Amino acid sequence: MNERGRWLRWTAVLLLLAAVIAILLMAAGAFDPRPIGVEQWQRRLAAETIPAHSRRLVWLDQPLPGPPYTIRLTAAYQGGEPDIGYGLVLGTNQQHLAVALSPLGYVAIWQAMSKQMPLNSDGSQPSAFTLPWHPWPHVRGGIEANELWLDVDRTGASTNDRVTVRVNREWLWSGEVAVLEGQVGLWIESFGEAAVVDFQRLQLFSE
Repeated sequence: MNERGRWLRWTAVLLLLAAVIAILLMAAGAFDPRPIGVEQWQRRLAAETIPAHSRRLVWLDQPLPGPPYTIRLTAAYQGGEPDIGYGLVLGTNQQHLAVALSPLGYVAIWQAMSKQMPLNSDGSQPSAFTLPWHPWPHVRGGIEANELWLDVDRTGASTNDRVTVRVNREWLWSGEVAVLEGQVGLWIESFGEAAVVDFQRLQLFSE
């Protein structure tokens, strides 16, 4: 075998080894996103029933920490009407950020600047949709659990918070919102008949 042939063979072997190592690292989660800091607490939650054609914001009496921090909610549709939305809310009745998904495969992000909740799902006032309801391939359908992950940070004397949202560890959105102060809450809405959502676990990570 000539010199060029040997180099080609060794190059192929090295490329194969690199591919195997990359696959093993991905399988081990080496490239997965990491929460900010370490887990400070974990809270077990209960299932919530939502009546037909209604919405509810449930405050958990869990105050928000100062940034930076990570909040993770794990929840799953349990039964009843599948055309629903459920999610995580940070803030107060007057001002909050909400991130929600539907077991039908949709996600939405909105900011409320009023005591009222959103009137409907088309972005009408008093809430402004940052991301209107739209399909998202990383939402798990049916009764499979979904994870909503929010990283919240603030730089220096900034008047805004920087938020990154992930659904099932996949990046969805990053941007600035008004400073988030208040509590952690759960949001649930039925666009049809009554339904049940199993809000399973809430976690806080911080430095």
